[in-house]
Formats: sequence, structure tokens, C-alpha cells
Amino acid sequence: MINSLKSVLLLILLFAFATAFADDQVNLIEEVVVIGSKDEIRKIAGSGGIIEEEQLDRMDYTDLNQILSSIPGIYFREEDGFGLRPNIGIRGATTDRSQKITMMEDGILIGPAPYSAPAAYYVPNVARHSSIEVLKGPSSIKYGPHTVGGAINYVTSELNREEVAEIDLSGGSDGYFKFQALLGKDFGEVSILLDALRYQSDGFKTLDSGGDTGFYRNDINAKIRWEPESDKAQSLSLKLGFADEDSDETYLGLTHADFDIDPTRRYPASQLDNFQSEHRQLHLNYALQMTESTSLNVKAYLNEFERAWNKFDGLMSGTAPQKILTSPELYANQYRVLSGLANSTGSDSDTIDVTNNDREFSSRGLQISTTTAYSFSNVDNELSFGIRLHKDEVDRDHRKAGFLMESGNLIDNGIDYPSKVQNHAESQAVSLYASNRFYINQLEIELGVRYEDIEGDLTNHMLAVTKSNDQSKVLPGLSALWGLSESTSLFAGVHKGYSPRSPGSSADQAEESTNYEYGLRYNQENRGFEIVGFHSDYENLLGRCRVSDFGCNPGEEFSGGEVKISGAELSGSLQRNFDNDLNLTVSLNYTYTDSEFQESFLSTFSQFGLVREGDELPYLPESIARVEILLTKDDWELLGAVKYQSSMREEPGQGPIEQGLYGEELTVVDLSASWHFSESGSLQLLMTNLADEQKIVAHRPFGARPNRPFSAVFRVKYRLK
Repeated sequence: MINSLKSVLLLILLFAFATAFADDQVNLIEEVVVIGSKDEIRKIAGSGGIIEEEQLDRMDYTDLNQILSSIPGIYFREEDGFGLRPNIGIRGATTDRSQKITMMEDGILIGPAPYSAPAAYYVPNVARHSSIEVLKGPSSIKYGPHTVGGAINYVTSELNREEVAEIDLSGGSDGYFKFQALLGKDFGEVSILLDALRYQSDGFKTLDSGGDTGFYRNDINAKIRWEPESDKAQSLSLKLGFADEDSDETYLGLTHADFDIDPTRRYPASQLDNFQSEHRQLHLNYALQMTESTSLNVKAYLNEFERAWNKFDGLMSGTAPQKILTSPELYANQYRVLSGLANSTGSDSDTIDVTNNDREFSSRGLQISTTTAYSFSNVDNELSFGIRLHKDEVDRDHRKAGFLMESGNLIDNGIDYPSKVQNHAESQAVSLYASNRFYINQLEIELGVRYEDIEGDLTNHMLAVTKSNDQSKVLPGLSALWGLSESTSLFAGVHKGYSPRSPGSSADQAEESTNYEYGLRYNQENRGFEIVGFHSDYENLLGRCRVSDFGCNPGEEFSGGEVKISGAELSGSLQRNFDNDLNLTVSLNYTYTDSEFQESFLSTFSQFGLVREGDELPYLPESIARVEILLTKDDWELLGAVKYQSSMREEPGQGPIEQGLYGEELTVVDLSASWHFSESGSLQLLMTNLADEQKIVAHRPFGARPNRPFSAVFRVKYRLK
């Protein structure tokens, strides 16, 4: 199947280029993005959101969790307080390592291995992006492979004809420092844009034994675009990028009792924990305006990602760390060893397992898309077509070492242990989509379909065994937008959700769902709102084992059976301009979610366990809300944001949440004040978590974990040209 589709791809390319040079000159071309702007998203027959550059700049977050809280329908589970390892879900799709959403940069798959190992240990540094686009509902089937929730596209700064030189400096609490520089220059037909980013922190946690708990990240990128003078508007751009990270982050949390005393404490069992990574990317993009109504876009890409996470992984034998930390009174000796209160005896039951989880990822591919506008039987249409050839792979080598706790320090026991995991997984995929929009008076109807054909292999080097599985799926979608007036419209849609099985998976079927949405949209110049209802029927919810799960092998998949998830999203804004040049903008978004397992079962997967019919899913808070108030006058801006998340289960259940493990209710207030002292420069004071409220935001991976405490950052930004 894959070889035959490669031939089809070649024919499409030949046809496209033949068409390109058969029509009239066009003088304008734009790089293809998912949405484009807030004005554009109001016109689509479905829901989504966009965070534009001005909004990103106002709060200057580097934490993706904080940024995405301004869009309804998105859930996140905090882990480290800085967003280094985001856990993001959309409309009920699991938040665990963002593995059930499609993540892109400039329309290109950016996950390390989105088919073979979709857990996103790499996420682009959002500080260097000009906007973030989110698609939910039927339109998201264009951007698979994961369509159960939706898609996120990170948009980098666009090359333009203006010369620019910009410096951005920040410093603040816990040794926080950020440096960013942007340099752009135009050379006629050629434009160049260079950007460099470094940010770091000493961390807000404290090791009992002393040592570092902070991180640094570097990110360097170059974009070059050639726009030749020709009869056809066209451009060829190259993007090169390198990013690395060194962070002293851990899976190990705290007991409830220790959390209540000091939520920022870290046990000495985590003193050797360190995460190191490198990411390299090469993206080519060719855009061509073939005719006044037809455009072509060709993208080729190569992404490489390497990471080594040396971290606490429990004890050599005996009780899982999650159980030790949630019931320390039952496992008193093990708890005392982890916390440094007792020395190890040398037995496997109190010897600490520190495993180096070494992984290498690569992904590469070619994708072609084309859009054309045409009329048929007096009906205006817009036809879109796309095809992608993709291959990704991952090599895992997890080697453990034994350490003894002695007087609060870890001492190597000198024993050579065998590897836990040594395997290679790879996937080859061909994806096609086609959609047609019909414009009939005030009615817009979009009919789309996606096709995935996937070949996957998993080789276990320790057992010398290779398992293969092939998957193919047709995913239809239908949406409609009815304009009741210039300001008001109704929309509705249905589409097939899909998340493929991992290579070599023994699961009977992939994760599939039927997703519905319906909504009302109202927009005028200074006010607007959107109300959306959504419902997802999962035929087979899949849980995927990770290193932090006990009693299973990493990558192993478990069926959760039929599941129903329903909810509602509300977003709106109101703007008022007063006579004294004072401007007020109030924005609100809210998400309500309800979920239920449809059958009872007992699973060896730690995130499922004993499930009863009617149980709610873990990590889906019932309510999430955010309110922003923006005041501007002359050169001053004052922005306040209040974020709320209700308590959420961390294991299936029903009735009072407090009966099991749960993340606590949390309200956080942020404040930003900015002064634009010239057309080129600005000063900013950003304060997050003003009340310094710290709660248990999760018990995964191991033990109670806090959100980031109060922090203050001072920023200077200056544009030299």
C-alpha cells in the first residue's frame, strides 16, 4: 500500500507543477498556517482558538500550561511547575505526556516520534513563537495522526521585508533568567531571520542533601526565505534549529504529611536525577500560488531528538514508590530510606534503583497540500487535498544502577545490573486527507475525510523478538456553519476520532471515537462570545504504560473499553473605551466536563485498576476557568488573570473525590504591568501566583507534587531597528 501511494504522490507533484506554469501572474503569496488569525477562526465551521503574538507578549510565559489556559477545552496536569514536561489534553483526550493530540510547528509534526512513541518529551519553547493555534472538532482530521481531541500548531516568527534587531532580557525569583535576541535582514529576493533563546532557573525546590534542582534551556534557530521574481508568486524557505536542555528534575514527589510541612522539599533519593536532551530540526517549505484561486504547499522535514533521564525509579524489589508515598505508615522502612531518615541495609528491598532512561528519536517526511476555489452549479466551493509520507523511530536503552542511602547521600553499590529495556520501534505512515467546503448563501458546509495507513515494528533486543502490526483507517468528518446575521452564527459537526496503536502493540484495536460538537458564535467590534457543546463516544479507550506506571512494560497498551465524555465550553470578551483614553477589556473562558466508563473491568494498568460502570475518568477536572482584565492608557498596560481548576480524580471512581487519590482545587492570580517608554522599548513586571498558594496538583509520577509558588520577573525589551 505504501509503495503504491508513493507513486500517487509523484503524479500529484507532476500535475501540480504543470498546472502552476499554465496561468496568469499572481503577486502575493503567504505561507500556509492552520488558522491564521482570530478573524479567520470566526469563519470556520468548527471550534478552535488562537493565541496571537500580542497576547503571548503581554504575560511573557515560558510555561505552555499557563499559555494554553486561555483557550477552553484544554486540560493540563502540572508536573514540574515550569512546564518543562507538559501534560496536555483536549476534550477528554488523556493529558499524559500530550500523547493523544497532534502537535506541530509551522504545520509540521514536531513530536519526537508521533507514531512510534507519541509521548511528547520534547515540546517547542513557546517563548520563541509568534502565535499558537488550536483546532478542535471536525477540522482537526486534517492534522492527524491523533484526532480524538484536536491539534496544536506552534507558529514561529514570520520572515518579512523589514530589518529587525530585538533584545529581550528578564530576571527574577529563584534565579530566573531569560535572554532572547532576534535579528532579521532583507537582501532583495532573500530574507534571513535569526533567533536565539536561553532561559534558566535555580528551581523552587530544595534537596534535603543539598544540590541543584534547577534547569537551563537553549534554543537557536535560523530561517532563510527566497522569493524569486517570476510570473508566479512563490517562495522557498529553510528553517534550521537546535535546542538543548539540562534540568535536575525528578519523578519523586512527597507524602501528604511532608507536603503539608514544606511542599518545595525534595527527598535525597532524587539527588542524582538529571534530564539532558538535544533537538535538531531541518524544515523545507515551498509555497506556490499556481493561479489566482489555487495554491500549493510542499514541506520536507527532519527532526532528531536525544534524551537521557537519569532518575529515581523506585527500589530494586518490593513495593512501588507510589504506594510507599501514599501509605508511608504501611511501608515505614522504605519511606525512611527514600527520605534519608534511615540507611539502606544492602538488601534489594531498600536499595534504590536509579535508571538512566536513554532514548534516541527521529522523524522525517514529505507532505504536500493544495487548495483551490471553484464554482459548480452556481455554488462556490473550496477544495483542499493533502498527502504525507512519514517515518519515525525510537531506540530505548534503560540501564539501572543500585544505590545505598547512607547518612542522606546515595552511594553506588558497585553491582552491574542488566538493562531493563532495550528495543527499537519504527513506523511508516501514509496519510491522505481531502475536504470540500460548499458556500450556499449563508450556509457553509465542509465535508472531509482522512486516511491513515501505518506499518509498525517493535524489536526487543533483549529477547531477540520482533513484533509487527499494520493499521489502516478511514476517518470522515462533516461540519456546517449557518450565518444567522453578520454577527451571529450557528455551527455543528461530527467526525471520527483516532489514535493509532503503538508498534508491536497487542491491543485488539486502536483508540477510536465518534466526536460531536455544536455551538453558537457571536461577534461584534467590541464584544463577542462562543458557546460550544461537545460529546465523544469512545469505542475503545487505550491507556499506555509509561516508566512511571508500575506492574507493566513501557509502551504496553491496555483497553479501557467504551467511554463517554461530554462537556461545554464558553468563551467571551467585552471591550470598553472611555473618554480619558482608558481602555478596558474583559475576557473569560470556562470548560465543564463529565466522563463515564461504560463497563466494569479489572485492569493491571495502574491508571485503571478496578473500574466500575459509571466511574469518572482520571485527570479530567469538572471545571476549568480563566478571567483576564486588561487596562490600557497611553503607554501603560495592566493585566490581571485569575485561573481556576476544580479538584480532579487521579484514579477512576464516583462519589466524593476525596475517597481516592486526587489533585486539589487550585486558584492562581497573575499580574503584569508594562510601560512602553518609547516606540522601540518597554519595561514589564510580571508576578505569578500572587497569593503564593501551593496545592497538590498531582500524585503522578510518584507522590504529591506542587504547583510553582509566587514568583516575580522584571523584563526589558528593546527593538534596535
